[in-house]
Amino acid sequence: MAEGALALVEVAHLSDTGRVRHHNEDRSLATASLLAVADGMGGAKAGEVAAQVAVDSVAGLGDAAGAEEVRAAIEEANRAIRRMARDDADKSGMGTTMTAAMLRDGRLDVVHVGDSRAYLWRGSTLSQITEDHSVVAELVRRGTITAEEAEHHPHRNVITRALGAEAEVTADVMSADLHEGDVVLVCSDGLSSYVSEAAIAEVLAGAATLGEAARGLVARANGAGGADNVTVVLGRVGVGPPASGGDTVEVPVVPRSEAAETGGVRVLGGVHGHAGAERSGSAPAPPPKVLEPAGRRRSKLVPVLTGVLVLLAAIVGGVAWVGSRTYTVEAGPQDTVIVAHGLPVSVFGQDLSSDWQDTGVPAGPVRASQPDALSSTARGQGEAVERAANLVWRFGLSDPPVLEAPETPQTAPTPPTAEATPGTTTAP
Repeated sequence: MAEGALALVEVAHLSDTGRVRHHNEDRSLATASLLAVADGMGGAKAGEVAAQVAVDSVAGLGDAAGAEEVRAAIEEANRAIRRMARDDADKSGMGTTMTAAMLRDGRLDVVHVGDSRAYLWRGSTLSQITEDHSVVAELVRRGTITAEEAEHHPHRNVITRALGAEAEVTADVMSADLHEGDVVLVCSDGLSSYVSEAAIAEVLAGAATLGEAARGLVARANGAGGADNVTVVLGRVGVGPPASGGDTVEVPVVPRSEAAETGGVRVLGGVHGHAGAERSGSAPAPPPKVLEPAGRRRSKLVPVLTGVLVLLAAIVGGVAWVGSRTYTVEAGPQDTVIVAHGLPVSVFGQDLSSDWQDTGVPAGPVRASQPDALSSTARGQGEAVERAANLVWRFGLSDPPVLEAPETPQTAPTPPTAEATPGTTTAP
């Protein structure tokens, strides 16, 4: 530990909309003693409203604020977000993550809700301080899946805790001692979900300044597809005068017009967002909710078309199922009695039935004698085969066999006469 008081001697923060989203719902804060990131979510532009409320709640606490003061401010922000959502239908379901890191008395305290992360870079080692409040992180902690499997899990962006989700929010508090030269990184999951820790460490190791590091990290996230808003806040620990901070900023690396900022995150029955799982040993969290991420706002036409396609698929499947169990006894192309398989209908000129068995019985005599025997009436396989067999028996055999009982003998047969044995004589 260095002699003298430690302070954040250099800070930088950068936020970008990304390559997919239409507007930025992240908000950040960097002061001489506090670094924070809030990743908003919610319909229309309500996500950034919730994020701004969260950041504003801690912005005015002052440099002397400790973890408990920040936690209380976050709890009040949660109540404010829920009131706004209740009073304004356009903000219904909005929510946000919140991760705030404070340097105080040579120690780092982090207050954390959601899946925005705090890291500590020391020397050449990057360590994650926070634990995500997410379904996947919970599975990893229980040993159900590995950390490697979590990186590709289909529910890796499903969070279990956020401001705005419940009437009360539980924030985790973590602490770590600081050394001179340490770098604190707070980021939204737009970075951590798409850039590996090894790649983050590589950028931090190669950057001459924190501003350069911030630009490099955002560029890495966008290079990985830029599927989400990405925000990074960096603070370097040292001995000397504190760095000048700044208010919440939104600095797009690629300029985007305000008019293009439409879309957002869809919210159904709670807060839907990004990734995380509660910290082991912390106060129990509310029961996990199914919180799913969503991209840009979709046209109402999409669910309508989806419903139509599902209905058509059900109809086609039902027709195929019925057709596979339908048989008819009718006159075939050669005017013989056949058993056909499939529905006796034509769709767009395509006959849905096909010849299954040809009995070879001429259809003419059948029509003359039994006009109703041949028809397109749907039958089961057994019934159709029985009807066809009766027609074969009646019309297909020119000389039906006559079954007669064998004759019964009228008298007993005469026993055979014994033959003479050579060398003997028979008496007269």
